[in-house]
Amino acid sequence: MSQRGQRILLGLVLAALLLFLLPMAWPFLSSFLLACMLAIVMHPANTRMSRRLRPGLASLLTALATFIVLGTTFSFVCVRVVKDAARVHHALNQRSLEEGGWPAMITHQTDRIVDALATRLPVAKETIRDRLLEGMKVGARYLMSKTRALIKNVTSLVVTTVLATIFLYYLLRYGDEWLRRAAALVPLSPSITANLLRAAHESIVANVNGVIVVALAQGSFLSLGFWFVGIGSPLLWGMFGAIASVIPFVGATLVWIPATIGLVFMGAYWKALALALWGALVVGSLDNILRPWVVGAREKQHPVLVGLAMLGGTYVFGPLGLLLGPLAVSLTGAVVEEIHRLGPVAEADRSPSAIHDSAEERPKPEVRSTAVLVE
Repeated sequence: MSQRGQRILLGLVLAALLLFLLPMAWPFLSSFLLACMLAIVMHPANTRMSRRLRPGLASLLTALATFIVLGTTFSFVCVRVVKDAARVHHALNQRSLEEGGWPAMITHQTDRIVDALATRLPVAKETIRDRLLEGMKVGARYLMSKTRALIKNVTSLVVTTVLATIFLYYLLRYGDEWLRRAAALVPLSPSITANLLRAAHESIVANVNGVIVVALAQGSFLSLGFWFVGIGSPLLWGMFGAIASVIPFVGATLVWIPATIGLVFMGAYWKALALALWGALVVGSLDNILRPWVVGAREKQHPVLVGLAMLGGTYVFGPLGLLLGPLAVSLTGAVVEEIHRLGPVAEADRSPSAIHDSAEERPKPEVRSTAVLVE
């Protein structure tokens, strides 16, 4: 068999093996993608540290430092939030004892809300009561389902974090070498391979920037809303909202919905309404506005296209689609660009001299080594 035939056969075998290995690796995909994003962010620091220490020790220290900083911040915020939540629960419990227990307090608060709405709306009081109770049941079921999902995913979160730390070490230590070997397996010219890898790198960096910008924005606006309605420790709750904004499909609602319910039980109806409107209309919309804008600006793509890629990716892949959707769109654009740079298919039928002259006239793409793509 010729060398070309052997390459084709080995490529088919490799494709079959990858299809077999993909279901086995899928449970670890979340940890690996998280480690990839952290490796890209921490690669410059790891490179500088490797100049003074051994590469293995530098990668280990960088991975441990990343894990300690993120874990300490998250643990500190969670402990403070639990303490504040316990204080609020104690205040509500004292109030319920004064009114004869939790059922009596809920009934009294519901009657007050119904009376307040009945004097301002041309609707029968019983209709308002039925709609209000139905809405409270739906809200309670939603909150309980999200709470159960969060508690159920705590173990998964711990396992994902530990695996991501291990993957981070190996990516920092051997990532450049793995990238060069993977690029050498691709049957394309080094320039095309470098451009495709650079497109993937830019997409991942853009998504990381989008996550950071959305977290900071939602945390800041949430702190502003908590300060406006007079809830204690607004900066702390804003930090927790920033961390919660990273969780897909839940986000900052994990913070402002319980606070709104607490204000209702405390009898601060206007504050509860203001916080609910602020959280739903302002804080909740920041993700849909800022993330496509930040990602699109980095990748030089229209924010609407990026937003549709995120929605479509989420529909197909779940939470991972927020990363995989824009990544697929970015790689598709890079492939189309490389096809245009190669010129029309008809060039293959022209003489070698004509092809050489055409290649000299056409501007050459910028070529960067795959070893520096993660810089």
